[in-house]
Parts: sequence; C-alpha cells; structure tokens
Amino acid sequence: MDTPTLKYDHSGLPTVAGCYYVTAISKRGLESLPSNRVCVDACPSLVLPNVFTPNGDGKNDVFQPLRCPRFVTSIGFVVYNRWGAKVYEGTGATLAWDGKSLDGVDLPTGLYYYQATVSYAMLDKNAPPQIIKGWVQILREGVSAR
Repeated sequence: MDTPTLKYDHSGLPTVAGCYYVTAISKRGLESLPSNRVCVDACPSLVLPNVFTPNGDGKNDVFQPLRCPRFVTSIGFVVYNRWGAKVYEGTGATLAWDGKSLDGVDLPTGLYYYQATVSYAMLDKNAPPQIIKGWVQILREGVSAR
C-alpha cells in the first residue's frame, strides 16, 4: 500500500497566487468530492529608492528596487528630466537603470521624475498594472549631497 501524501511543497513557482482544494482517495481508488475551494492571491511589492550614485565605484551604481521585489512579471520604466523631456525608457522583467540616457550617455547630476508600470503574477491575469510615479536624484562623483 502506498503512503498517503499529507503535505505538498510548492517550490520554484513564480507566484503563490492560486486556488486549492483537497480530495481523498479510498483504498478502493474512489476519489471523494473536493473540499471547499480556497484561493490565495500574491501580495505584490515594489519599493524604489529616491537617490543613486552611478559613478562606477560598485556601490549604489544602479537604480533598482529596494529589498526583494515580489511577484513582478514586467516593468515598464520611463524617466523624464525636470523640463518634462523623456530621457530614458526601458521594459523588462526587472529594473536596473544605470543612469544613462536613451542615447547611452551619462545623465548629469540632478533630479529626475519617473513612471513605472508594474505587472504582477496575480490570480486575476487581466488585473491592470500598478502605476508608480516618483522622483530620483542622480549624484555623480565629485558632487556632495547637501
């Protein structure tokens, strides 16, 4: 006789979002009716910094989420200068902006505004993305924060 499975480990999944129910199988191989259905959604999280120093010293050189972003499937990221001109745009599964413009040129020290459009792995596959708007200060070598 096979040992019954009393526990199942969900590992390697991109999200915890899902619906679950339990059934039992008798010794004769008959399956019971399913238990009540329980649905769990992901608790998404994306926190962005407000300053970074892309000066090549290996510390804080990239604008990226703080801590561990949870359940992010894609991020559209647009950066504007203080006059409203678009200076950078990128899309991907992660965010790691190096402080360069659309042309690949280092942007000068200053304040920049951004909009991040973030999609998460949720139960509702058609859920609208989260829009995060904010600002970030670029500090380059030789410039001290005041």
